[in-house]
Amino acid sequence: MSPLFKFLFALLYVFAAATVAGQPVVCDLTLSGRVIDDHDRQVLSFAEVWLPEVQRGAITGVDGRFMLEGLCAGTYLVRVTHLGCEPVERRVVLQRSLEVDFRLEHHVEELRELEVVRERPDENVGAAKQELGKDDMERGAGRDMATMLAVIPGVTVLSSGPTIAKPMIQGLTGNRILTLNQGVRQEDQQWGTEHAPNVDPFSSDRITVVKGAASVQYGADAIGGVVITEPVQLPREHGLSGEIRALGIMNGRGGGASGMLQGAVPSVPGLGWRVQGSSRAIGDATAPGYVLSNTGMREAGGSAAVGIRRYWGKAQLYYSYFGRELGILRASHIGNLTDLQTAIATGEPWYQAPFTYAIEAPRQVVQHHLFKAEFEHRIAERNQLTATYGYQADDRQEYDIRRGGRSDRQALDLFLTTHTADVVFKHWLGTKVHGKLGANGVLQDNFNVPGTGIRPLLPDYTRTTGGFFILEHVPLGERYELEVGARLEGTRIEVRRFDREGNFDTPVHSFMNQAVGVGLNWSLSDSTRLRFNLSTAFRPPHVSELYSEGLHHGSAAIEIGDPGLNSENAYRASVDLQAAPFKGRLRMDLTAHAGFFDGYIYLLPTGYQLTIRGAFPVFNYIATDAWLHGLDGLLLFQVKGPWALRSRFSVVRGWDVGTDQWLFQMPSDRIENSVVFQKPELGTWRNMEFTVSSAFVFQQVRYPPDVDFMPPPDTYHLLGMGISIERLMGKDRLRLGLVGGNLLNAAYRDILDRFRYYADSRGADLTLSVRYTFGSAH
Repeated sequence: MSPLFKFLFALLYVFAAATVAGQPVVCDLTLSGRVIDDHDRQVLSFAEVWLPEVQRGAITGVDGRFMLEGLCAGTYLVRVTHLGCEPVERRVVLQRSLEVDFRLEHHVEELRELEVVRERPDENVGAAKQELGKDDMERGAGRDMATMLAVIPGVTVLSSGPTIAKPMIQGLTGNRILTLNQGVRQEDQQWGTEHAPNVDPFSSDRITVVKGAASVQYGADAIGGVVITEPVQLPREHGLSGEIRALGIMNGRGGGASGMLQGAVPSVPGLGWRVQGSSRAIGDATAPGYVLSNTGMREAGGSAAVGIRRYWGKAQLYYSYFGRELGILRASHIGNLTDLQTAIATGEPWYQAPFTYAIEAPRQVVQHHLFKAEFEHRIAERNQLTATYGYQADDRQEYDIRRGGRSDRQALDLFLTTHTADVVFKHWLGTKVHGKLGANGVLQDNFNVPGTGIRPLLPDYTRTTGGFFILEHVPLGERYELEVGARLEGTRIEVRRFDREGNFDTPVHSFMNQAVGVGLNWSLSDSTRLRFNLSTAFRPPHVSELYSEGLHHGSAAIEIGDPGLNSENAYRASVDLQAAPFKGRLRMDLTAHAGFFDGYIYLLPTGYQLTIRGAFPVFNYIATDAWLHGLDGLLLFQVKGPWALRSRFSVVRGWDVGTDQWLFQMPSDRIENSVVFQKPELGTWRNMEFTVSSAFVFQQVRYPPDVDFMPPPDTYHLLGMGISIERLMGKDRLRLGLVGGNLLNAAYRDILDRFRYYADSRGADLTLSVRYTFGSAH
């Protein structure tokens, strides 16, 4: 028996002993109460009361009351939000049915009883959305952000080997997914399939995913969804607090650490600060039977924030840095066409070397800087004006295997600067109708740093964007809330390039787009709601889709753009059901979606090409009309006592209307079933959770014939487990976690992995995490 299975056997033995010793947990408790305005003691209808740990919530009625039934005993974080009020969070210990009143303020004064005060990131009345809290992110410690988000139904991963991953939401990825980093749209050369988001997940303790089109509020690139790393409010209480995290990773023989320290300035009321830093390093990953050579990674990040919140509003400055160096699978770079076809046919990488921490060419080095200045001013009783400025500098170097000892010379050297400005006026019209007016602007410049000795894959360019939007919320009776909005946005791209004949060319592209959206939230009961959304969305083509010409070494492919591409427009609809029947024993979250895409742009494989740098597959950017539809969901059933069953699934279908065949590179159907054991109290420990999961990813049988270089990979099964537990140590808290993936060490390939042509995916893995929180940070 291998050491891994001996360890798992011992772990299961301890778990079984704890189960026998534990008392059964009955989930029949009720949390109820009112939400009222702390200023005038008036009840607040249509306030949302949300429990992130169990993903359940309720909407207050006209009397301001709410009720959540079928809860287990334990400690819950309760988040209460209402537009026009300061959102609040509070931890509630539930040992018996409890009635609690929550008071929300329009003026930011001392909120004694409250542990955390935050901004609400968005409203999105009709859109499906889910979030990862601090504990959920802890379970994904050691993974990249995209893999961390993949536990959300409908979210999958587009990868390029074991080191690069991008989130895909309901079949859409890349420039169709907008990332908001601390409230600023992330701009970091995200056009590349192998350009992972340069975001440090440890800089936030909550990530929200909005599924579906959100162009009205966020503009271009939100055609498929939005990933929001939530800004964490600065502390207001005196005294230091913070946390320290450490993790160890088996596959890659690496680990990481992070730390955070925060406090308030006693002499200046409302003034707080926070500093944070993290690092992670791993060596070559391993697949069953061999090392995935040159797949090591090193990254480091840090951030600092200072801000003040008073009765008039708030002001804040924020800076972050994130740097990453990663290796590209050496076997993805091949010398001639025969070897390329042989590598695809044999099923094993042609290049295999012993494990090492060294990172050689091909490799990437990226550094990303973000500066944000935000000012919010409260006007009258409920209105407020927010202005945000962001500056980003993204420095990317990519290194190829070059002859004559020149592999240390950059093959691609891009420097991207982006200025963003947002002004939003949140307002009330009377006592019920409320919404926001906003204007956004982006000024971006991309520059190829000289000295590569290679014709640039991407030309120099300047992109200017300006947009205006309006979004209004209209309550329709006690249980309905309507959201309507519209947006107008213009984009101008000025390109600077030399053509193949050496002539200097300065083409200009201008695009004018608009979007409209209607959302409806129908609260059928305190535990059941339906969200409906009808919206249009857009995105102009990126410069990479217009003018790419040459080898993109990171994806080991030659990519060819089309300057004649026009804006992509989408017409999308979705229905989201959230329910907790049988007194809360069953929790359901189901989302059905469908959309028509006019001018859907994607990379299509078109053949092979031999260059002086080797043989590579060729991909062309093309546009077509397409239909996408699907269903994703989460089911959680509380079986008996501490036992629960959980199922997550997602299905996406894509149809190319132009060629009348299945759309290329759609995710496979997948389902993950889990057995969950939870105990709120276990001796001196608490919040113990043990999970065993079984995931099936089915072979993609709906794909265009004679297009890809190899047939879709076979169906595969992955066994996983996770255990976490925490202990209070006075005012401090210690949390331990262990997560295992692919425990049977199955050999598999995924259709969304661009390197599936050359090697299997990562084998068995274990990640151990430790988090120590001190002060009031938890």
